[in-house]
This record gives sequence, structure tokens and C-alpha cells, in this order.
Amino acid sequence: MMDAVEFAGKVAVVTGGSEGIGHDFCRTLCGVGCEVYFCSRNADKGRLAAKALGARAHYYQADLTAPDQIQAFAAHVRESAGRVDYLINNAANDDRIKFSDLTVEDCDRMWALNLRSFLLMSRACLELLRRGEGKSVVNISTTNYMFGLSPFTVYNATKSGILGFTRSLARELGEEGIRVNMISPGWIMTEKQLRKYVTEEDKQTLLRDQCVKHLIEAKHVSPVMLFLLSSAACAMSGQNLVVDGGRYFQ
Repeated sequence: MMDAVEFAGKVAVVTGGSEGIGHDFCRTLCGVGCEVYFCSRNADKGRLAAKALGARAHYYQADLTAPDQIQAFAAHVRESAGRVDYLINNAANDDRIKFSDLTVEDCDRMWALNLRSFLLMSRACLELLRRGEGKSVVNISTTNYMFGLSPFTVYNATKSGILGFTRSLARELGEEGIRVNMISPGWIMTEKQLRKYVTEEDKQTLLRDQCVKHLIEAKHVSPVMLFLLSSAACAMSGQNLVVDGGRYFQ
């Protein structure tokens, strides 16, 4: 059974925590008593998010496509907290790019954030995770690659790589007691998605295809994240949990 008390005073690191799902992860973790270190590229959004989250939230500006900034963020956490109990790799770019328009620059940009940053952030935090008590990593992917949706070829290529990364890292770090799992959310009704992409027709299609007849929001993903971090999931590693209202069956 999961007991929220176990999170009190733990140190959590969240990438991409200023908005969307990542922001709700930070809200949830602060709510159960974690000290939450989160980063984003946009300093204005990051500072506003930290202010809204309260005293347990600690913002650091970082562009995760730049390896030196990943190292700087991890160094900041090391100097401030001395350890990491939980790491949530979440930051991503979901640009819609037609394959016929794809450039080398697009490939590099999407790979750098959507997959490479997961590897490099995990590596930068490895010694801190070894010092921590929680010893849990959660990687955020998507169900998009499972459906093979268009125009998401480069996005899906990068996000599907998180599955292989999660399984291999779980195997490699398991002997040290570090668990690594993954969440694949469906189409989450964040402010950005509703503002830029989601139409009324899209909503009706989701409600038709999902088993659960309500639209999925960030607040529906965060409890799954919390469960995977917790000792209640101590027997789970290398696993991928789909949170999409029952639209895709594994």
C-alpha cells in the first residue's frame, strides 16, 4: 500500500516542470512533502511556476538540449540537496513535422530533447541517485508512437526510444536497487494542447475510442507517477504504464 508519508523530505528532480504534465508532477510531489528541483528553458514561466508551487519548489533555468546545462542543473541539485531520491525525465518537444519537410536540424533538435536529455540527465544524476533513499526513475513517453500517428514520425522515433532506454537502464541499475519505469500518457488536455491543437472533433473522437468516457488531464497521470516512485511499486522495474483512458491496449 502506498503511504504518502514516505515522500516527506525526499528530493525529487523533474525536467520540464514549468507547465503541462511536468508542472502537475511538481505540484503533486510538493503536496506530499518532497523538495522539488525542476528546470525549464523559459525563465519567466519557471519562476512563475515556482512561486505558484510554494517553498518546496526550486527552479533552475536550463536548456536540456545543451549537455553542459544538464551538468549544471545536476550540479545545482548536488550543491543544494546532496542527493536525488526521485528523477522524473519529462521534458519533450511535440512539434508536428511532415516527413517530407524533415531536416537534419529537426532530427538533431528532437533527438536532443526527447531522448538524449533523458540519457544525459540520468547519467548526471546517477551518483546522486545512489546516495538517495527513493532510488526511482520515471521516464515520460507517449502512446503516440504505439498508434503510429501522423505527422509525428520524428517525434515518435525519439519517444519510442524511451522504451528501450527504460528497459535497459532498469536492468543495468537494478543490482544497485535503482528502479526505472516509464509512463506513456495519451493525449493529455493541457493548456498548451487545448490552445494549439485540440479541436472539438478531436475530443469527440477520444471519448468515442476510450473505455473511460472523460478526457484525460495531467491530474490523472500524476498519481501513476507517484505510485511508480513509491515503495508500493518496489517489485516493478522496466515497466511501461499506459495512461490514456483505455484507448490503447498493450
